[in-house]
Amino acid sequence: MSVWFVQKGDEQLGPYKPAELLALVRDGSVVAETRIRKDDSNWFSASEVGGLFEAARRPSIEHYCPQCNVRVSQPPTICPECGKDLDRTKTRIIEHSIGQSKRSSDTPSAGPSDSAKRWLQKKIRRDKK
Repeated sequence: MSVWFVQKGDEQLGPYKPAELLALVRDGSVVAETRIRKDDSNWFSASEVGGLFEAARRPSIEHYCPQCNVRVSQPPTICPECGKDLDRTKTRIIEHSIGQSKRSSDTPSAGPSDSAKRWLQKKIRRDKK
């Protein structure tokens, strides 16, 4: 699996897993001008990573055991808490935006785009099959 590094001043931070890099984009720690690198490549601007900022905005789905409400992996799976064999789970959709934690809580969100809503609806329908 690839690992990512972030340059902050003279300091190199990382290694980060791809999901951790997305979290840094979402909280505003990594912006388009931030210098990053993948594995042992040369440093480049985060804006040069195709799809990075789009992926950070994409909603995600969390799965929970319907028996004990513990977070679990995508079904089919076994709940680590109660041991129940799960074909279906409770789901929670998490909306993401870039710089989310740095935005003022007084600023209202425009909500998810229509394309994100359609993507989630298709994803949920597939999971229920």
